[in-house]
Amino acid sequence: MQIDLSDKVTRVLVQEYVNKICHFDTQEDLDWNVHKLIHTFDVVKMAQGLINHTRPKLSKGMQKHILDAAVLHDIGRCHEFKNGEHLRMVDHGKIGADLIKKYLPKMKIEAETTLRHNKLPSDKDPKDCRMVLNYVRDADMLANISYQIAHIDIWLKHIFQYFPRAKGEIKIDEEVLCAVKERRPVKIERAKERTFLNMVLAQLCWYYGLKTKAAVQMAQKEQFFVRFKRIICEKIVPEITPVKKQQEQLVKKIEEIFPDKLFQ
Repeated sequence: MQIDLSDKVTRVLVQEYVNKICHFDTQEDLDWNVHKLIHTFDVVKMAQGLINHTRPKLSKGMQKHILDAAVLHDIGRCHEFKNGEHLRMVDHGKIGADLIKKYLPKMKIEAETTLRHNKLPSDKDPKDCRMVLNYVRDADMLANISYQIAHIDIWLKHIFQYFPRAKGEIKIDEEVLCAVKERRPVKIERAKERTFLNMVLAQLCWYYGLKTKAAVQMAQKEQFFVRFKRIICEKIVPEITPVKKQQEQLVKKIEEIFPDKLFQ
């Protein structure tokens, strides 16, 4: 994504993030905002890829809605970290939607998409923004998986700042198992064991949350979820337990629950 400040949508994004980056309180604040700004660029790039994969081609107007919504979807993120503390109870979707209504009041579809993008698809999603929501949600999930594959060491260092290491914790939550069996995303609120392992395995179930044909095709072509599963087994499992026998047992269980064929 190239920064073009003549574009009002990009200008609003840059304004919010650069103000936070230039006036950071702690190194954690700075790292968080830089990471999320780069993530936004990744989502825009992924959204463009999905548009390119779509047949028949989307109208120019729909393409613009999707790309503008991708630019703005995480604009609320720069307001959920303060003084080195991640404000977990803050809804960045709602904050972002309010910012769009303030600065770009005519962009109702983009505001609605930002409000809902961080929630599971629902029949309550407004029909006039449902297609845009589907593309932005899919681009968001694939961009996250793609980043974690390419930058696993950086991602692990980042995530361990906000999620406790549970050495020796190798129990896979029943909600993860049910989600795989039912071919649906994990519903985090149902998870009893909210360990790092279960949160990572939950991301493999994102595959079942992809709503666009283009996203499924891209995920299969690039083998995003197969590659991510392999990284979990090779890189993340050793972080969870130092015991070789437990590592082998856990890898075997992950391979059984998430065979490659599920993602093909």
